Amino acid sequence: MRFQLPQFIETETKLVGPLTLRQFLWVAGGVAILFLLFMTIGLSFAFFVAGIPVAAIFTALAFFKMEGMPLINYIAYLLSYLLNPKRYIFRKSEEDNLKFKNQSAK
Repeated sequence: MRFQLPQFIETETKLVGPLTLRQFLWVAGGVAILFLLFMTIGLSFAFFVAGIPVAAIFTALAFFKMEGMPLINYIAYLLSYLLNPKRYIFRKSEEDNLKFKNQSAK
């Protein structure tokens, strides 16, 4: 019995035009925040001062990749690295003993 295997496992499916669902949600979130800013501040200099960084951040989150991974994952890994302890405590296990014995026997 033959099974169909998908050819492009690592590519996300384009759901909304040329955008994946994740990209569309980031863009929609940015547009929603810009709309709320526009409704509260109005079309003024303050809107542009507040809106340009918001648009840049959400555009980067939607489209920019660092080292082959989405920017949000990269930021999550960075925060995890910065917030978790750096000290490694070695705990000897039976598997370590076997590896050491096999290497010393050679």
